[in-house]
Amino acid sequence: MVRTVIAPLLRPAVCLIIGITVGRYVSWPISYVYAVFILLLLIAGVCSFVKKAINTSLVLELACIALGYLLCLHQQTKFKVQWPTETCNWQAVVTSEPVVHGKTIWMDALLTTTGQKIQLRLMHDKQSSQLTIGNGIVFEAVVKPLSAQGSYRTFQETRGYVGETIVWRNRWHREDISLDNISTIDRCRIFFMGVRHEILKQISVNIKEQDDYAILVAMTLGDKTAVSREQKEAYAIAGTSHLLALSGLHLGIIYMLLAWLFRKHRRQLFSQLLTVVSTWAFVLLVGMPSSVVRAATMISIYAFVSLLGRSKTPINTLALTAIIMLGCNPYALFDVGFQLSFAAVLAILLFVPIFDALVSCPSYLSSIKSLTAVTVAAQIGTAPLVAFHFGRFSPWFLLSNYVSIPLVTVILYLMLLLLLTGFWPVLQAAFSIVPATLASWLNGWTSWVASLPLASIDGLHPSMLQVTMLYVLIGCSYWLIRYHINHSIRKTPQKREK
Repeated sequence: MVRTVIAPLLRPAVCLIIGITVGRYVSWPISYVYAVFILLLLIAGVCSFVKKAINTSLVLELACIALGYLLCLHQQTKFKVQWPTETCNWQAVVTSEPVVHGKTIWMDALLTTTGQKIQLRLMHDKQSSQLTIGNGIVFEAVVKPLSAQGSYRTFQETRGYVGETIVWRNRWHREDISLDNISTIDRCRIFFMGVRHEILKQISVNIKEQDDYAILVAMTLGDKTAVSREQKEAYAIAGTSHLLALSGLHLGIIYMLLAWLFRKHRRQLFSQLLTVVSTWAFVLLVGMPSSVVRAATMISIYAFVSLLGRSKTPINTLALTAIIMLGCNPYALFDVGFQLSFAAVLAILLFVPIFDALVSCPSYLSSIKSLTAVTVAAQIGTAPLVAFHFGRFSPWFLLSNYVSIPLVTVILYLMLLLLLTGFWPVLQAAFSIVPATLASWLNGWTSWVASLPLASIDGLHPSMLQVTMLYVLIGCSYWLIRYHINHSIRKTPQKREK
């Protein structure tokens, strides 16, 4: 029997998402929305006290919609910065790996005086090519509001950019800058990104093949700057793009290793705390993408619930994770990684139990069954979004993941061991051959799958309404299948009694 989903936080999370979406596209006076929000809270309090016929949960859900709207408006005010129209002197620190775009080199920069994140573009020359994460620079330029429109503007906003500028030659220089004026979180991120830069240099010394190096650092450290366009296209056609973007799969593998290491520790509080701290250290190390933050938040909630001795409800945990992340950054909702991550996990939690109830197999095939169930469920959850954002569907996704996911699991463990051998350069150089060889096999397998007939169905561009209707259809199918399974199980004992 497929158990009934018990997730009291799911509806508030959905209402919060509705409110943020409305706030993104509809403009109402914020004072009115504040008044409605406070009024709804008062009505909910009165209803819960007098226990009248009005549904208190319905009022609270309306309040969550209003709260989502207010959060979205508050986030929008951060983008409405009144930058000086004349040229000014600015101090900033580089917070991302510089990337060459034609005659310019692009990087993220954090203004140390205000703590605001901008997109900085320098003319590509010998001096700018030597910049790295954590370098302080002083430049003279006009910082402007974001000029892009459409999907790229949404991308910039979800990443927290509030401005952009181009700095010409001889208008900037490196300088040691104090970071005391920026937040502790930003200082931690800069520190860990600097650590990642050093690790990347260490790996590049031992792995010479560019394609192998690009895949390894993308899967383990979240740096995709070295991945070529051809590689990205091959992985997208094969339906394994999620392997290049760090996700819950990667963090789950690392979490299993940490749980195995601390499985016999007597002090549960210490082991859980160490696991959570290690998990978040990895999140900072890879740049805090939405999918990894989602997985780390769920792990933290699970650890806290375990210490309290409460039962763990996965969907409830997923909903609470969404509420926390959207409360911190409402515009994360419009990040493609956020959408795909939550859609995949929700589909896995819903459809894997149904798959287990419908399909039985010998114990020696249980691993293949589990991999098939998780892969198909994740594809059900993400296919409409992939078609909407990228206009593509990959029919051979199951075939490619049968080989890719086990290989990625082994590669991740080997890369962790490779990093641990950094104290012995000779041993690290010898050991690096193994993950590099596996990465080469993974690239070859992906290219082969991408070359198969009908490997990719392109030109799919459903509208937002069509995507919504697809998810409504998926939801209805889930409830019908679950009802059929439970109804069949109830009838079976009756037939046996007769």
